Amino acid sequence: MEIKSRDGCIHHPGGQFSVDHPVVDAYQIDDRIIVLFDYMAFPKGESARNLFAYSLDGNVLWRADDIGCGTIDAYTNIISTTPLVVGNFAGFVCSVDVSSGKVQATCFTK
Repeated sequence: MEIKSRDGCIHHPGGQFSVDHPVVDAYQIDDRIIVLFDYMAFPKGESARNLFAYSLDGNVLWRADDIGCGTIDAYTNIISTTPLVVGNFAGFVCSVDVSSGKVQATCFTK
């Protein structure tokens, strides 16, 4: 289920919580909120690792792994929620484990 964000808050059916970065996209998957933040809000010169999972009360459950592409390693869009598949700035499509944030598979697309 797509989740709305506004004014630094994630609003979901069970409540809301604040976040520190601009939100590009957010979805509720079972008992967690998957949030893709704008990678431009993260420090330059390193992997953004801008895909997070939160509990419904706003606690960080995980921050997705990077895929080893250095400074161009940032997630750009959520392609699918079941399974969780995201696009990466380095030209990869990545399958991410919803329970752990571990990248399970990558496929170069560009």
